[in-house]
Amino acid sequence: MFFSKDKELNLEQGTKKNEALLKQLLIRVDSLDREIKILLDELKVTPEQVSTYLSNPDNFTPENWEELQKERKANDEKLKRELENIRNPSKTKKALADRHVAPHWLYVK
Repeated sequence: MFFSKDKELNLEQGTKKNEALLKQLLIRVDSLDREIKILLDELKVTPEQVSTYLSNPDNFTPENWEELQKERKANDEKLKRELENIRNPSKTKKALADRHVAPHWLYVK
């Protein structure tokens, strides 16, 4: 019994930590959105215009276009890796429940 309560407590702490991190990320995203809006207003362009400009290779030298594509690919890979590394407490709880290990056993990886 002691181990199951301890696991639940750790999962709750992990969930609270993830929620706090999520709130911090939302605050940062809102801040970035405001900064982007200010920049676009100063330049008097829309996000669609910027996207169209950036997707056209004719607007860049071949070297700049290649660098832009490398950066875009690196950012996509980083985002994908970070999304895959987000811990899911309910998935962890289910995995622990599926192990069918007696409460007095210690799981060693």
